[in-house]
Amino acid sequence: MRFSRCIFPLLAVFVCLGLGASAHPGEPEWRAVTPEELAMKTPKVEPDADAEAIFWEVRIDDSSEDLSMQHYVRVKVFNDRGREKYSKLDIPFTRKMKIKDVAARVIKPDGTAVEITKQDIVEKEIIKAGGVKIKVKSFAIPNLETGSIIEYRYREVISGAGAAGMHLKFQRDIPVQTLSYYYKPYSKKAPNYRSFNFDDTRFVQDEKGFWVANRKNIPAFKEEPRMPPEDQVIPWMLLQSSRVEVVGGEGFFIQFTFKDPSNPPSYWAAVGTENKAWYEFMTKEDKEVKRVATEVTASAETPDAKLDKLYEYCQTQIRNTSFDPTLTDDDRKKLAPNKSVGDVLKHKYGSTQYIDLLFGAMANALGLETRVAFLADRSELFFTPQMANDAFIHPGAVAVKVGAEWKFYDPGVKFLPPGMLVWYEEDVYALLVGDGKYAWQKSPLSDYQHSVTKRIGRFKLLEDGTIEGTVRMEYGGQPGLINKLDTYDDSDTKREESLKDEIKARMSTADLSNIRFENINEPRKPLICTYNIRVPGYAQKTGKRLFLQPSFFEHGESALFPHAERKYDVYFHFPWSEDDDIEFELPSGYELDSADRPSAFDASGVSAYNVDMGLTKDHRTLVVKRKFFFGANGYILLPVVSYSQVKAVFDRLQKNDEHTITLKQAPAN
Repeated sequence: MRFSRCIFPLLAVFVCLGLGASAHPGEPEWRAVTPEELAMKTPKVEPDADAEAIFWEVRIDDSSEDLSMQHYVRVKVFNDRGREKYSKLDIPFTRKMKIKDVAARVIKPDGTAVEITKQDIVEKEIIKAGGVKIKVKSFAIPNLETGSIIEYRYREVISGAGAAGMHLKFQRDIPVQTLSYYYKPYSKKAPNYRSFNFDDTRFVQDEKGFWVANRKNIPAFKEEPRMPPEDQVIPWMLLQSSRVEVVGGEGFFIQFTFKDPSNPPSYWAAVGTENKAWYEFMTKEDKEVKRVATEVTASAETPDAKLDKLYEYCQTQIRNTSFDPTLTDDDRKKLAPNKSVGDVLKHKYGSTQYIDLLFGAMANALGLETRVAFLADRSELFFTPQMANDAFIHPGAVAVKVGAEWKFYDPGVKFLPPGMLVWYEEDVYALLVGDGKYAWQKSPLSDYQHSVTKRIGRFKLLEDGTIEGTVRMEYGGQPGLINKLDTYDDSDTKREESLKDEIKARMSTADLSNIRFENINEPRKPLICTYNIRVPGYAQKTGKRLFLQPSFFEHGESALFPHAERKYDVYFHFPWSEDDDIEFELPSGYELDSADRPSAFDASGVSAYNVDMGLTKDHRTLVVKRKFFFGANGYILLPVVSYSQVKAVFDRLQKNDEHTITLKQAPAN
């Protein structure tokens, strides 16, 4: 049920990426560039920066029914890397957004300016996932040279939207001398907001109903491998509001809730009451739903077995319109609306949310206790209930009580097997909503044994160092789910090209053929990919010797943690394991000269590695069995103080995987 999110998690990305905006009322379209700005030869914030934003402003007007955001930025380019980075710009937006008044110009070091024409600005689609289309206004920057200044501006308008829930990021991927947010609240009162990861910035009253928050001399945000999500580490503000919601009434009586973020228990109680309509919709009595649920589970004896039957029915017998690439937007509009869970059963189709609710309704009809689970998303933030804002949670699953345990089910994600959630909804706080009641429950985290990637390689090593053979990849658990979600609507050709690009990034001479994918649409089966491969020069030939790397699937991989120092914690999305089975048929006339194997290791039970190598009885085939896992006992977030130990594990892993053995020509008989 994740796909009907509030607009603001996505909008926050756009505010973050936006470069440009119109000037203050009464000012000229472009503000004057100062002689000091033109004369700048070096950055002020970071000495080695390629480019630096002189100012970056976002002006948010929430005073009317439509939300308007004006962006304006001025960037100074210092070297060729900065010139290359800013030679092209994209402004992303969705169907709900309108991008207006786009303008850009370049001010050369001598002060002359060249403006981008409207004809130079093109619109194109860059992302299509989960039925959501994201487009960009794109334009190239002509005549850009070192020492130039670039200015951009544009305005976003979102009809019927409000600013509550918006993320205001106070750090960018470029150093900024002055970063400013101007905000005109709908309430005409002082802004209601919460700061994360910083406390040195406040909104102060400006003019014409606006409030302003400024930060100065902000270094660039630099990503690190396997780090927590941005909102967990960079400074940002959440715009929020205390508000009254009418949730029902009868006669002269009106039921309402007051949501006050300053009082988390009271706030979440109000959220639970406000969202009880979800629960009531799911559990409304329906004779046909009960009949089908009873029929589907007739052969099941335990609650777990019954839920498994219901899960399978909802995934296989109800057409999932959220994951049907054959449906166009026009096709979806023509479908009869589902006004109840009974309609989902009658029509035999539904979106992700409706399929989840049908599952919950069928479980409830069998007498099982059910709740609608509003889940956090740890790909965005490590949420806790003390963060009193319902923008951080979304209706993501159905919770069913089996014995004393709440179990989570999400059959609306077409490729998700029972017993799992999508990785970013595992190990998070979930608000379980019932009939005016709520409770917090932590969703489970699947262990490394559930996310196994099995890799089989059968190769023939030729005398010149070429290998040729077959590969079978089997992705289970989270890796399989991620691959299916990412590629289910891709063509076979696109899948093949993506695989080729992935392999060639490690082995540039690789040639793949006969590529096949299996179980793309099967939730209970691992995704399988098979192909033939030929890699000239895989083994290095020197004189009468060949140097062979047995760990084929790690060949060409770079160090995961290349830097000695680190700023942020280490964060892996989920525990995982790898199981490799590799064979190399040796070239005629060659034998092992040196075949020592890397030593096994165990990192305090969190991770372990082992490899076995040996020859078959006829001494013609090298057999390699490699096993690795990481994240046992839920250790996927490790503090930065432990970085040296984490780095040591993966440095050792890489060294083991890069290990080579030597083959030599056997003496003639």
